[in-house]
Parts: sequence; structure tokens; C-alpha cells
Amino acid sequence: MQDIGFDVISDLNLDPNEYFNWEGKSTSLYCLVAGNISSDLRTVLQTLGHLNRFYQGVFYTPGILEYETSTKIVSRTEELLAITKSLPNVCMLHQNVAMIDGIAIIGINGWSNVKDELTVENLLPAAARYEEITYLNKAIGRLQRHLDIKKVIVMSSAVPNPDLYFGERPEVVDDQMPLQIALESDTEHKVSHWVFGTYGKSADTTIDNINFISNPYYRKSPYWAKRITLSV
Repeated sequence: MQDIGFDVISDLNLDPNEYFNWEGKSTSLYCLVAGNISSDLRTVLQTLGHLNRFYQGVFYTPGILEYETSTKIVSRTEELLAITKSLPNVCMLHQNVAMIDGIAIIGINGWSNVKDELTVENLLPAAARYEEITYLNKAIGRLQRHLDIKKVIVMSSAVPNPDLYFGERPEVVDDQMPLQIALESDTEHKVSHWVFGTYGKSADTTIDNINFISNPYYRKSPYWAKRITLSV
């Protein structure tokens, strides 16, 4: 049995060329970045490169903000993949699963359908959210049969369930299929944590034995990582 820690951060919402300093703030070997770094790709590159200095692995899923300056989801996704592939030990979780010492990490955007963020035409069709729920459901299902995987972390930029807005949810989310429906495939109860972004306040709550965690920046001062520890 060993303990493996992850630092959770999200929603940096950095302006172009804005510097984010993480010197001396890492508390774990690994970092989970749940989206919304910046709409400026150079700033995304600089920020992930900076975080890469302090961790053995940085696992990242983009949020809606990263797509605001593009008119095509596919082309922007390819640009973000190219950025992360250029950085050692940085992994963008896009339709793939990362595995570390018996822990699997699955990441999706989730396409939160908040009206204030609809700045790109056709960016958030319901089909995009449904596609990611379908992928997540299948990925979780496959991991149930993977003998080497003992625990699973799900990470989404979007809030997985409207209840996790804690009474502050936007009206538009009531018409969405909740991402959390993908947990129907977690038949062996391997999902232990769900890390998410977009919600403007920190959250740490357990529902049906799954720890739902958010740690948004939104220019809080001071801002520290939220550490989660898994024993495997």
C-alpha cells in the first residue's frame, strides 16, 4: 500500500502573457489542471511549461476558455495537443487515459453550457457534451475490468452535476444531461475522486463515496493547491 498525491488547480483565467507564479507551492509529485488556463495559446504553453518545473507529471484537460479564440473545436484541440506534446511530463487528457501506479486518470472538457461563455458560434452543441459523456462512460467501463487499476480519478472542466453549484447554478444547466451519469459504468466502485472546474468557489464534498473536488483560482490571494491523496 502506498499513498500518491495530486495537487488540484483550475480556472486560472489568465490574460495574454499574464504570468502565473507557482514557485514553492507544489505539495505533490503530480498536478491536475481542470481547464480554463487562458484563451491565448502562448499563455497556455507558458503556464503549463512553468508548472512542469515543479511536478513529475502534469495532467491537463482544457476548458471552454481555451476555445474562445477559435471557431473550430477540432483545430483548436489539435493545437492544444501539439502544445502539450512539446512539454515533457505534460499530458493533455483528450480521449485517452493516463495510468500511474494503479491509478487511472480520465479527463474531459465536458462543455459546460453557460450562456456568458458562448463566445464562439456553435462551440457548445449538445452533441459535443453527449459525445464526451459517452466516451467517459465507456472508459470507466473498460477500467472496471483492468486488474492493475485499483482507483480512478475523473477530471472535467465542467461541473459534473448541477447540485455541485450548491444552489448557485445557472438556469441553463437544468436542460443539460449531467456528466455524472457516466458513473453508471463504475460497477466495481473504482472511481474515488472527481476533480472539476468552472464553478467559482472551492468545493470538497463526498457523494456516494466519491470525493468531488474543485479548487478554482479566479485571482484569489493567496491561492494554494488543494491536495488529494489516494492509497493504492
